[in-house]
Amino acid sequence: MYLLTSATLQPNLLAEKKPILLLNTSLLPVRSLVRYVAADAFAGAAGKLPTEIWLNIIEHAKPEKPQHVAVQPTAIVPWKYGSMLHCRAVDLDLGTFDDRAHVEAAERWLQSPHTYDQERRESENGIIFGAKDTNNNNTYGIFFPGVLPASSSASVPAALSAPDCLFTAITVPDVISRLQDGRCWLCHGKRGFCPGCTMGRAQKFDARLVTLWCGVPLTCPLCMGLDFMFQDKPFLEKYCRDEPPPDEKAARDARLRARWRELGYLRD
Repeated sequence: MYLLTSATLQPNLLAEKKPILLLNTSLLPVRSLVRYVAADAFAGAAGKLPTEIWLNIIEHAKPEKPQHVAVQPTAIVPWKYGSMLHCRAVDLDLGTFDDRAHVEAAERWLQSPHTYDQERRESENGIIFGAKDTNNNNTYGIFFPGVLPASSSASVPAALSAPDCLFTAITVPDVISRLQDGRCWLCHGKRGFCPGCTMGRAQKFDARLVTLWCGVPLTCPLCMGLDFMFQDKPFLEKYCRDEPPPDEKAARDARLRARWRELGYLRD
């Protein structure tokens, strides 16, 4: 997943794709301050606080533990000094991710439910997914700073040019890590497993190694991601019987830590 920015905040986000987005609600009080930063930047010399002070305020106001909800955009409204994206909170019905085909279909739906549902109806085939309003019918407004006039000598810092709380291009590992507390039926939260000891479950995700050497720690294709698993697989096939060189082992360990950190399983 990646941050939704002002550059990608286009009308087709609503008219064509209507994607499922991931919102870090714990940052919303902090992000509301960005409106004041933008106002000060537009005001130029009339601004009340230097940008550096706003940055310090925002940094100290950030919560330690993020809380995420799935949302779907409903409207983009022009706002003073920028735009406001309105979203509705939704509960997702994605099934249990039984195999690779299910995961890939779910990720297509997450990125464009409108397109996926239309194609499924036309083909009369495919897995049915759904998003319904939450019980409390929560709605959110996320502010996106606008572009300053060319005549302005002020600027909105790059760190504040887009909300750092709203993400698009959501994948199944993002759903598991952020919305399902990391619960994974395939590896039971270990983020990896021996592909020869899963009683055939690994094969449903093409996670079978060429040599089923017991004890090989393959990364989980469900909660760590299919692409990441396929990237990791050649290393394990190469060194399933032999100790890898220290530099290659260190590089793999670094890749694993980076992926854990990206998914929120590891925090600095």
